[in-house]
Amino acid sequence: MDWNLFIIPLTLITVQLLKTLPIASKWLPWLAVGIGGLLGLVWAVVQPEPSGMVYLEYIVQGVVYGASASGIYDAGASITKEE
Repeated sequence: MDWNLFIIPLTLITVQLLKTLPIASKWLPWLAVGIGGLLGLVWAVVQPEPSGMVYLEYIVQGVVYGASASGIYDAGASITKEE
């Protein structure tokens, strides 16, 4: 199993923890994307591949995972508001 599959739940957990700080909610999706990119970079560094493009590939994947983590939260929040 790829470790990068854990970027989404780790991003969700980190953003939920950051909510306890006095941060405006408009910045939370940006933080999720940034955290996802950072975790993607960490995964790229851990990988034993010599190509420099691997870093960019994993960072972009992390950004996408962070964005999806943010979208998953927003979708869940909108569903709970309707009920």
